Amino acid sequence: MRTEIGDLFLTPFGDPSNLINPRGGIFVLQGGPGTGKTFQLEEAKRLAISADSLCLHATGFHEEHEIPFSAFEQFIHVPGIPDTIRSAVWRLVRRTTSASPSGLAPAHLLQDLFSALVAAAKPNGMVILIDDAQYLDADSHSCLLYLARRAQSHNISMVVAYSPDAFRDGVGDWLDLLALPGVCLLKATGLRENDVRTLLERVLGAEEATRLAHPVHRISGGNPALTAALVRDLRVAGGIEAETPVPVGDAFRTAYLAGLAHHPCLAKTIQALAVLGDDATPARAAQLVGSRPHEIAKHIAALECAGFLGEGGFRHPAVPGAVLGMLGAELASLHRRAAALLVAEGAPALAVAQHLLAAQERPDASLVPVLRRAWRQLLVAGQTDRALACLRLADQAELGEEQRADITAELVHTLVSVDPLAAEPEVGRLLAAARAGRADCRALRLLVAWLLWFGQRDRAREVLVQLAETCDPSHMDDGKRELSALIGCLWPEVLGDPAVRDYFRTAQDSSLATRQGATAIPPSRTAVVHSGRLRHLLSPVAATEWNDDHEAAGRPPASADMDTRPFWNSDLAAVLELMHEGETTLADRLCEERLTRLPADEFPARHAWLAALRGHVRCNLGDPRTASECAQSALALLDEQGWGVAVGLPLSVLISAHTLMGDPSRAARYLERPVPDEMWDSSFGPLYRVALGCYLLETGRPDLALSEFVACAPKGEDRPAGPLGCSGWRAHAAEAYLALGEPEQARRMADAELLRGDRPTDARGRALRILAEVDAPEHRRAHLEEAERTLRGAHSRLPLAQVLAQLSQVDLADGHTRTARARRKEALSLAAACGVPHRLRSPASPLDEPLAPPRPTWADGGQPAATGPAPRRATGAGGLTEAEWRVASLAAAHRSNRQIAAQLYITVSTVEQHLTRVYRKLSVRRRSDLPGLLGVQSQDGDQTRFVF
Repeated sequence: MRTEIGDLFLTPFGDPSNLINPRGGIFVLQGGPGTGKTFQLEEAKRLAISADSLCLHATGFHEEHEIPFSAFEQFIHVPGIPDTIRSAVWRLVRRTTSASPSGLAPAHLLQDLFSALVAAAKPNGMVILIDDAQYLDADSHSCLLYLARRAQSHNISMVVAYSPDAFRDGVGDWLDLLALPGVCLLKATGLRENDVRTLLERVLGAEEATRLAHPVHRISGGNPALTAALVRDLRVAGGIEAETPVPVGDAFRTAYLAGLAHHPCLAKTIQALAVLGDDATPARAAQLVGSRPHEIAKHIAALECAGFLGEGGFRHPAVPGAVLGMLGAELASLHRRAAALLVAEGAPALAVAQHLLAAQERPDASLVPVLRRAWRQLLVAGQTDRALACLRLADQAELGEEQRADITAELVHTLVSVDPLAAEPEVGRLLAAARAGRADCRALRLLVAWLLWFGQRDRAREVLVQLAETCDPSHMDDGKRELSALIGCLWPEVLGDPAVRDYFRTAQDSSLATRQGATAIPPSRTAVVHSGRLRHLLSPVAATEWNDDHEAAGRPPASADMDTRPFWNSDLAAVLELMHEGETTLADRLCEERLTRLPADEFPARHAWLAALRGHVRCNLGDPRTASECAQSALALLDEQGWGVAVGLPLSVLISAHTLMGDPSRAARYLERPVPDEMWDSSFGPLYRVALGCYLLETGRPDLALSEFVACAPKGEDRPAGPLGCSGWRAHAAEAYLALGEPEQARRMADAELLRGDRPTDARGRALRILAEVDAPEHRRAHLEEAERTLRGAHSRLPLAQVLAQLSQVDLADGHTRTARARRKEALSLAAACGVPHRLRSPASPLDEPLAPPRPTWADGGQPAATGPAPRRATGAGGLTEAEWRVASLAAAHRSNRQIAAQLYITVSTVEQHLTRVYRKLSVRRRSDLPGLLGVQSQDGDQTRFVF
């Protein structure tokens, strides 16, 4: 506080002792509430009492300015005043005559009061403090002038404080005081930033003071009481770190509210501003408190001068909450009146809804449309908690049955994007409304989707039949296509039900036409069309379903930033359509784009579903590391019970991914998680079985793996294939047959997979790899090259890396070293990018980096030629490498160099080079010395067992 008293400048908070003149004096103090005026008066009172001076104090109140002697009556209640003064004041207040036209008290009563004051002031002096004198009643003001004209001749100091309003108006009773001789005008101004820095230095040091001076001055507005309180909060907090906002603690809030307590009119104004929030204007605040706009404008100016408000409103976001805490039970009433006020003005729905939510009172039915519009806008903005609060408040109103069903459907619609399981109570209400014929088409579609999500097929069929009978099947823009996509994803056989087939026929025919049109695109235009379709799919989807059904109700259109439809309607259809068309990379980009735009904390279920879908797509693209990350995040966002039958999707991805990454123990932990019984009959059952079969195959149980793969076979010829699909189960079964030593069965399953179409898929590439193993050696290259083309077209990276590794060995065997090296390098790069370089480890590669080990061959229709297991590290007395050990072992088994080269897919020259190094390391000269050194024994002529 910087206070000027004549030529005397008092720095921070001044020296209130200067207000006490031992010879008596009159001071007129100008300042707003809290700007230092009140602080100076309180300090002067404290100093007067500590000096044994008598201190009389009173405050003018706006509500009492018409009550005679309302200010002077306060002297009676000052503790410790002499009885003579109390009696004189009491006689003055009680015996005021109304006969005098001037309104003055009888002269003898004023003389008695003055005599009592002079007598009491003789020992140690007297200080009379009058705050907010602009609100004094006329009688008190007249008496004050009477005393002021005479007090300067005695040991009486008088301080009369006014607000800046009286000075800005240019007229006022304060001029009578200021005209008296010897009166000193004091002006209380706010602290400057340098003053705040000086104060902070005493508590926190120079460095902290320099950094915090500006934010502390901005929050306190230069108000000394608020500044001191904020400094106390900082001292309690022990300082704050850089870039951390200045905390507002209990001391600041207490000082803020205490400052308002001295000025009820200003307190009401600031409470009205806090209630109205961002919608506050002087006119609205005046209506809320029953005042006039110009008076509210004056109050706001005074509050800004005092530092309680800034030009943009409250100076700290924590202040409105503290102000509202003063209201108690009155707060709900103010919010209700604010809502009515905004409705009358035609304010936006969100502005009205926030007051209705704050009031938490049963709303009138006329306000329900406002709450529903606010719900939609909040849902578009991703604020699901507030959106749900609007609907639950609307649900408390007196509504008709159909309107109640609409509210229930909207609750289900919102909850499924947060946690589908949480919608169960509302689904029960909606199902009852549907059975009573009070649910519309969109509500029936929501019911079907939720019931199928949790495997309740019988109830879902019941609602589907009602949907087919109630809703016009010719309508295409009512969410029917998206619902068809979800059903095809969860339970494809439901679409074949005769009772609902016609209802979905239009959507299915449209989807089929889209896919057929895509296949008719000339190859030269594929990239152009794909990029155009991708731009279309990645653009925000308009929420036509809800807009068409309720545009007449005044709902705004969906935002371009967020699709407000349920997650199974908006995002699923586009992704599954791309997967149907084999556009896995576009499906991956669409999922990634939607995940980037979608806030996981507001739409956890929706985000989890998209993350699981992307994990499935990345797994199909041969990227187990990314697939695992996506599926893990999906499971973390949504409780397993909330997944329903769809829990099989993220679990199957995690099991497959960790199996591919060589971590079967972690895959086993996901296999231990419980799954609902209904999952096995859904589309996710085969996905889970394939993942389990791959795990069993990896852990050396091909017979059990084969059982899981074969169980994925469709139960009937007419059953539609799901978009997530398990068409690749035949290729996996072929691998299991190969591991069991049944090449003909493996060939049969691979041929069956190839007969399913010529579209490039991961399963087709796997089938071609199997044929390369079981077919004649001269066909091996052709099968592998076709597998390479297929897997490149399917963008399946890990299987492509394995095929490239095998082709590199074929190239090396044929003497194409440069081609072999290029393929080997690409294979290693792909495997490393997928996070599974160990999948291409081969101890027999003569090149710098290892390649994939060749599978045993059945080219002659017999048993596989035994190459024997090789140690993973250099071993033996001579420290042989893995490649040298394998060549030496075959040589010890009496294989010729040409036979070794053919079996290991390397050149004869390479065999010779390896043997030369083996002889040198083991210090032998001939091949016949190897068996004894390597522990190789020959059995039955052609069979060889390696003992390590």
